[in-house]
Amino acid sequence: MLLDYKIYQHDSSQEWIVFLHGAGGNHTIFYKQAKHFKKHFNCLFINFPGHGKSKPLDVKYTTRNIADKVLEVLDHLSLKKVHLIGISLGTMVMTEIGHKVPNRIKSMTMGGAVVKWKFWTDMLFKIAYKVRSFVPYMLLYKFFARILMPKKKHKDSRTTFVNEASKLGQREFIRWTELLSVANGIHKRFLSMPRQIPKLYLMGDEDHVFLKGARYAADRDPDASLQIIDDSGHVCNIDQSQQFNEYAISFIQKHKNDEKPSSKSNQARMTIA
Repeated sequence: MLLDYKIYQHDSSQEWIVFLHGAGGNHTIFYKQAKHFKKHFNCLFINFPGHGKSKPLDVKYTTRNIADKVLEVLDHLSLKKVHLIGISLGTMVMTEIGHKVPNRIKSMTMGGAVVKWKFWTDMLFKIAYKVRSFVPYMLLYKFFARILMPKKKHKDSRTTFVNEASKLGQREFIRWTELLSVANGIHKRFLSMPRQIPKLYLMGDEDHVFLKGARYAADRDPDASLQIIDDSGHVCNIDQSQQFNEYAISFIQKHKNDEKPSSKSNQARMTIA
């Protein structure tokens, strides 16, 4: 079964932007991007398994099998080459797509990139997984949201993710926590991504858990650049949406080409409520 997705179709643009959300959220976390990006590009918003209206998977959750499900949607819509924009967990899925089919990616914009996190954060993920069965998942989720987005100015980001996570359910939360509890070696996947893919890391200057890892990855990839957004935490696309949008749109404009859209893509016309 295909993942749930939503589309904005542009009247003339030949560029497709695929948005990949973070854990516990869904495509609505990009509400501050949708109205701006649709003015320039075709936009595809995908909900990961168990998020939004996407059905859970029958297999163990890994970034690889989530990436395969994303590619199923692209194949269904006959999208041969796209730009990817991800937030948090979405950037982890993007790395797997980059490894699997680098020829289908025009550019990668990674907001709040989850490259590598601190030791104490890793321990918290592991503890959360161990107590998953007897602690209400929303209590754990709110705790992690406060850790990742602690400041008053992060309130909108924190509230958005907590509200959407309340729809996730205990079982799905456990499955995603298991994925994160064993994923701290993901930085090796970032560093070994094909070099021909242009990459932009967009990180909040107050992202105290993940900024260092993104800086490390960007410094070691000649095809990557890092842009730090002031007065922003982990979910920089909400905290400072105007800056995020400007940086991302400018980056994508530099890496678009003249490929013609497929006929099937032209038939897909949906909008986000």
